[in-house]
Amino acid sequence: MSKYFPPIHGRSQFHCPYCHVYATQEWEQLYDNVTICVDGERVTFSLCEKCQQPIFWIGEKIVYPHIGMFPPANEDLPDDVKEIYNEAASIANQSPRAASALLRLALQMLLEHLGGTGNLNTNIKNLVKKGLDLPIQQALDIVRVTGNHAVHPGEIDFNDTTDVQELFNSINTITFVLITRPKQTQEHYNNLPKKDREKIEKRDGKTQ
Repeated sequence: MSKYFPPIHGRSQFHCPYCHVYATQEWEQLYDNVTICVDGERVTFSLCEKCQQPIFWIGEKIVYPHIGMFPPANEDLPDDVKEIYNEAASIANQSPRAASALLRLALQMLLEHLGGTGNLNTNIKNLVKKGLDLPIQQALDIVRVTGNHAVHPGEIDFNDTTDVQELFNSINTITFVLITRPKQTQEHYNNLPKKDREKIEKRDGKTQ
C-alpha cells in the first residue's frame, strides 16, 4: 500500500488533488514580479508537473480547487462505502467534525459488508476475537471513537484537519488489511499449479 503525501505549501512534491499522482510541483507567484497579498498572506500557486493543473494558495492554505485534499479511497472499498468516504473528503477542510462523523459511518458500513451484524463496537470486538492484529484494532477504534465525539462533542479538537487526515489513512489501511491483502493472496494462490493446490487441499482435509 503506497503512502499518501498531502499537499503542503512549499513542498516540491506531493499527491496532486486533481490527478492524485505523486508529482513534482512548480511554485510561482500569481503574477511575475508582483506580490499579491490577501489579509497579509501572500498568494501563490503550484503547478502539477503531471496534469498541469494549478493549485492556488493564500499563505499556507489551499483556496482552490475546492476538493478534498485527502488520500483517494482504496479501490477495494465497496461502492456505497466509497461514496461516503468521498463525501467526507469533499467537506473535510470546511468541517473536520462532519467528515469524522461520515468516516465513522463508512467504517460501520464496511464492517457490515464484511459480515458484521452488531453495532460498530461489537463488530470490532468480534474481529478481535478472531485474531485481528492490534494495530488494525487500534485504527478501527480511532475512527469509531473520533466519530463518536464528532456527534457528541467531547475532548477532541476538531479545529485542525491533521487528525481527520489520519482517519482517512486509517480507513484505507483497514480496507487494505481486511479486503485488499486477502484478495491478493487468494489471487496468488489460485495461480499455483492445480496439482499443487489439490495436494494442499488434501493435506488440510478439504478434499478426500
